[in-house]
Amino acid sequence: MLAAVLNNLGLTVADLDLWGYMAFGRLFWEGKQFPYRDVFAYVPTLDPWVYHEWLTGVIFYPIYQAVGPAGLQLLKYILGVATAALIFFTALSRGAHPLSAAVVLWMIQFFTRIGYSPVRAQVFTYFFFALYVYLLEQARLKGRYRGLWALAPIQVLWCNLHGGFPAGLGLIGIYGVGEALSRRRFLPFFLALGAATLATLINPYGLEYWTYVIRAVTMPRPEITEWASMITAYKRGIVSLPEVLYLTVIAAFVILSAVWARWRELTPILALGVTLYLAVSHIRHQVFFLLLAGAYLPQLFTAYWEAVIQPRFPKADEWPRWVWLVPALTIAVWSIVFFAEFLNKKPLQLRVPPYPEKPGQIYYPVGAVDYIQKHRLSGNLVVDFNWGEYALWRLYPQCRVALDGRYETVYPDAVCQEFFDFIYGREKWRQFLEHYPPDLALIDPNAKIYPLLLEEPGWRQAYRDTGCALFVRAETLVSPP
Repeated sequence: MLAAVLNNLGLTVADLDLWGYMAFGRLFWEGKQFPYRDVFAYVPTLDPWVYHEWLTGVIFYPIYQAVGPAGLQLLKYILGVATAALIFFTALSRGAHPLSAAVVLWMIQFFTRIGYSPVRAQVFTYFFFALYVYLLEQARLKGRYRGLWALAPIQVLWCNLHGGFPAGLGLIGIYGVGEALSRRRFLPFFLALGAATLATLINPYGLEYWTYVIRAVTMPRPEITEWASMITAYKRGIVSLPEVLYLTVIAAFVILSAVWARWRELTPILALGVTLYLAVSHIRHQVFFLLLAGAYLPQLFTAYWEAVIQPRFPKADEWPRWVWLVPALTIAVWSIVFFAEFLNKKPLQLRVPPYPEKPGQIYYPVGAVDYIQKHRLSGNLVVDFNWGEYALWRLYPQCRVALDGRYETVYPDAVCQEFFDFIYGREKWRQFLEHYPPDLALIDPNAKIYPLLLEEPGWRQAYRDTGCALFVRAETLVSPP
């Protein structure tokens, strides 16, 4: 099981957001005060800059400087395996057989491919979410309510590492409501919720952080693929039919198991229902549903095995010893295969592909950025949204950018709208050039704006390769390297 989890975690193409974390970390460690104002963008920005992943950047940058990509990848593997282990032990604490817990963990291991692109701040959110599930179940089932007081200090770390911390607060609230409706002891959960909520005020931005969070949670994000619903994502080709069927099958397993067992644990049912709704509404939230399924479902599998399957076979101690060799050898062989595949990926590296190796894969404008540096081009750079953080990481202070994946944390809505009108070549695409004139434009040749810029007076293409194109103003002189 460990080998399978590691194999799924073994993604090596650097995530788009990684560069933003490290750029903030560099700014933090090399500056003289906390970076409350953005310095990377040339368009108007929000003041203050509420960067909910600031502590991730503060941690990632020195690790990267000291150890390189291997340090960040190792951190990802540790947190990913720890998250899976917490879910496994939560299932055991609920009375599941270890084999049932392992089988369900294998079923839901797809969560490691959804949320563990190397290396995103979400790895902290998934770890803390799994830890919350474990502590909440210990309190609910075994009366270990003192453990709930650990949720508040955990929340201090969580809210400063990643803006996904409302998932933890929501989970505590679900447990409180579920236990109240079940006429069980619920007050400790609401007290813990109050303490954890107050703990989120321990951040560099104070109440301004919550103003940002409320705006971020409620704002529409039609251009951001991971915020699309499952149906929309499928129609747009963001997720495949097998991925849709996978979530459907897991949900069906949960529902059928609950119906068969006449499951009456209202709190887990409520938690699964809410997270399933979120998973269908936004594909990035699938991980929460899968983690809860991994924690709750094994107990139902165990009950089904003991009531239906086991009575039809001889008792385990009556089986010949050789019978156990088949599953043992199968597990051993597959573990070796998974671990060999994991090692073959060179799992400690972080790759930055300069062109798309396959449809839909992340890649970067490495050649164009090298060209900008080589020819000492500088000024205002409008850049494809997916490449913005990579550009500001490599080109600041030589160039300032618009726009990048920090998105609503730093850019006003009006600026974002005009930027996307430009990138998608919409009717008013020239407004961005008029309101926020760039000196350079780094875009995807497949973007709708590309042919428009080719025909636009005052612009010329200075560089192009398989994956990107660089435009400069016609009067720009390219200095020799």
